[in-house]
Amino acid sequence: MKRVLIRWHRRIGITSSLFVFILAVTGLFLLLSEPLKLSQVKFENALISKIYHRSPQSDPVGFKVGSNLENQQWVVMVDGLVYVGSADPIPLSPPLMNAAVQDDNLIIFSNHEESIITLRDGTLVERMTGVERMTGVERMAGRTLPVQAPMVLPNTVKQAVLTRYRGQGVPASRVILDIHTGRFFGALGPWIMGLASVFLIILSISGVIMWTGLRKRKKP
Repeated sequence: MKRVLIRWHRRIGITSSLFVFILAVTGLFLLLSEPLKLSQVKFENALISKIYHRSPQSDPVGFKVGSNLENQQWVVMVDGLVYVGSADPIPLSPPLMNAAVQDDNLIIFSNHEESIITLRDGTLVERMTGVERMTGVERMAGRTLPVQAPMVLPNTVKQAVLTRYRGQGVPASRVILDIHTGRFFGALGPWIMGLASVFLIILSISGVIMWTGLRKRKKP
């Protein structure tokens, strides 16, 4: 019986050693999270974006608006968010059909159902439903507005929009917590880390049993 216990103690120990190590290290970092200011450290890379669903499901679509080189800018949609200027993105059901400039200080864009007016910096002015969408020429407030066809986004514009879409990254404290709980590894992660915790409990109990048996054997 003791030999069987020792054999399984070793097997469980070897099997769970990696997960126990991860639990111990991440647990230590979580305890030191505030002194180390881990909430201020941001992780941002392709793996983090994929795990936390921070990568867009579709490629950005953009329209270049403005007649003069000095006042041209991009109106870009990423997964139902429209980026204009530096303001917060405006939600709009895709697809983004078109965009144009009105009076050099307003930007109009639309989908099948809505037309939206913003300032140059992206500040929302008005949302209109039931307005005829722009198809080559949009008539708004008695003015004829030329519309640009969709264009391939320059890499600099695309990367800038994707950076805004992804935000400033995921705090290190959250990544460490998700690794500790197993959520970082997907749906099965919490079960695996939970099983590792059970193994650790079993190791503790079997270790105490073996130590107690060893003490009894040493007694005269």
